[in-house]
Amino acid sequence: MDEKEFLREKEKLKQVCKQLETEEKELENSLAKTDSSYEKDSYVRAHLVYLGHKKIMDLRKIKSKPYFARIDFKADGEKKEELYIGKLSILDSKEQKPIIIDWRAPISNLYYDGRVGRSHYKSPSGNVEGEISLKRQYFIEDQILEKYSDIDLKTNDELLQVALEEKADDRLKNIVATIQGEQNNIIRADMNKALIVQGVAGSGKTTIALHRIAYLIYNWDKEFDPDNFMIIAPNKFFLNYISNVLPDLGVENVKQYTFEDLAYEIIGKRLKISDSNEKLVTIVNKEFDDINHGDVDTIIAESKLKSSIEFKHVVDKYLELLESNYLPKEDFILENVRIMRYENIQKLFAETYKDLDFERRINEVKKHIFSKIKNNKDIIEKTIVQKRTFKINKMLKDDSLTDEEKRQKRIEIFEESEDVLKKLDKDNQNIVNFYFNKIVKKDCLELYKDFIENFVFDHVDNEIIGSYLVRNTMKNLNNGEITFEDLAPIIYIHYKVFGTKVKKALRHVIVDEAQDYGEFQFSVLKTILKSNSMTILGDIAQGVHSYRGIENWKKFMDVEFPENDAIYTTLEKTYRTTKDIMYKANEVIDKLPEYEKQYIIKGEPVINRPDSINIEQKENEEEIIKTIAEKIKLYKEKGYKSIAIIGKDINECKFIKKKLEKLNSEVKLIQSKDSEYNAGISIVPSYLAKGLEFDSVMLFNVNDKKYQNTVLDIKLLYVAITRAMSKLDVFYTENISELMK
Repeated sequence: MDEKEFLREKEKLKQVCKQLETEEKELENSLAKTDSSYEKDSYVRAHLVYLGHKKIMDLRKIKSKPYFARIDFKADGEKKEELYIGKLSILDSKEQKPIIIDWRAPISNLYYDGRVGRSHYKSPSGNVEGEISLKRQYFIEDQILEKYSDIDLKTNDELLQVALEEKADDRLKNIVATIQGEQNNIIRADMNKALIVQGVAGSGKTTIALHRIAYLIYNWDKEFDPDNFMIIAPNKFFLNYISNVLPDLGVENVKQYTFEDLAYEIIGKRLKISDSNEKLVTIVNKEFDDINHGDVDTIIAESKLKSSIEFKHVVDKYLELLESNYLPKEDFILENVRIMRYENIQKLFAETYKDLDFERRINEVKKHIFSKIKNNKDIIEKTIVQKRTFKINKMLKDDSLTDEEKRQKRIEIFEESEDVLKKLDKDNQNIVNFYFNKIVKKDCLELYKDFIENFVFDHVDNEIIGSYLVRNTMKNLNNGEITFEDLAPIIYIHYKVFGTKVKKALRHVIVDEAQDYGEFQFSVLKTILKSNSMTILGDIAQGVHSYRGIENWKKFMDVEFPENDAIYTTLEKTYRTTKDIMYKANEVIDKLPEYEKQYIIKGEPVINRPDSINIEQKENEEEIIKTIAEKIKLYKEKGYKSIAIIGKDINECKFIKKKLEKLNSEVKLIQSKDSEYNAGISIVPSYLAKGLEFDSVMLFNVNDKKYQNTVLDIKLLYVAITRAMSKLDVFYTENISELMK
């Protein structure tokens, strides 16, 4: 660093901090005036107060580190600008000039993608050409400039290296200061096409997804609100883990759901959904009763079928049948006048309004019938009068009635016809509703039950799988329970028949851990979105739910986005694990059979820490527990904030907890039902560890009996290994798994 330049930058930081203080006071004064100026308009006052408080909170968020970078840029024909880049954009309220530029602003892309020298960026008004003369990073803590570093793309990114040295805590962090080129391209990609990202473990997929939402909301703020965006994550636990990042990026109110939550939101009521990880554990341990449940291949085939696009086609055929039999098969007749033939009503329902759900179709058809009633009002009234005249004449010819009785009867007939005429004027709604109330109403679960029980078997090619699917699904439904794989068809049926309970339209969906979702799940999301505006992030190597999920991106894209409506990209660098740990993980994933391996991308680590892997054989599992307790004490002394003991499944993890808590009371068992993650010492099943990272990871017992040479075991072990940032301990009894050799 140049000493004079360092002093100049220190003075600049002091000046900016002073400006921020002034801005905060100005906003506080403005808020006080707002309270008194808009006494009569409470709505306007409340809105302005909200905006004022938000600006103050934004200022306070960045006060300790106002910015992290600077770029000097001279656009052609313009003066050179010194642009300071931070998490949020701050304007000088008096001069309306930027004090700090938001990292999401188009011009900030020069910092992430530009090189010193000739460069350009895309502004709302077009491409801007110019010259970058400086790119600078700052190390600021509590408003004190510690140092700065002038950089270019080929130089060592010091901020990144510092970030990679940090210990893991209980939440994901924002990475605005350290976004790398390949990550930046994903964050700023066009939102009108589906974006599919195959990212290796530790490449920052989840973090990038959250930054992409922040970027899209910032740049599309006039078109969309934050609650037009949705994140789909694998479980509540994972959602809690990421929950702090969006507010930290200045984004609130983004919908954050599991696929199960989405089902509740669309259907409008809670469902009893079985834990999908229980099926995974059953498959892993091959705990099957052939008589009652079927063999492993049949169970996997059923899950795969229910999640496939083929199963959606079967549901579509059922909906076509339902559509043809949904309405009452009779003409709409009012007072002996045929208002509409059934064939015309059905044509409106099945053809004219086919793009709407059944409920909205009926509402549109009702409008046609109302119109027909109005157009035929004179004929209907004439018919009513004729009917009245006929009744009176018939009554008058009845010699059994006295004159007084005839007089009373005549009054009754007139009153009856008058009531019908009044009803015709005022109560068309009930008249029409009477016709449509003949529809046999069933909710989506009843329809799904009907679909499974009476339709699906005849439309599944494999008789064994079809028979098992019907038997097993009906058993669950009769017990009031559904599986994860049932959600997509149930949501789809509800959406097609009843529409959605979601009040705010969705405009963009981000799906994390996408490899664990099937074609039907994605087709449902596209149906709800009515577009391809999705960001899909996953890693085939971590596809532990591959029995229902995506096995290769090419087939997935051919099915879901056949018209080249998707962009595929990869993230190959891993910023989490050390070189030794990643190389070991790559060796494990390399054990996959060729048909699986051809779609795998191996991670390229950028961190080099010596002695990051330790592999130890122990006499028995009691000895492993004892060693783990000793390691925990050692790693805590080293300052590790998060330590994980990873077992293969929940049963093994419960055993570890029972034994280990006698030696260390701090350990916490993480289960599917958990919704909070608070760092510390965790015992985690391998399949729940996905997406998380820990300073230290200890694999409990990786022997050849527990981890065999199967696709699922390979992927579970790969996931477990790649959770470690600084240290990986692998323990085993008897013989180590072939996967580790």
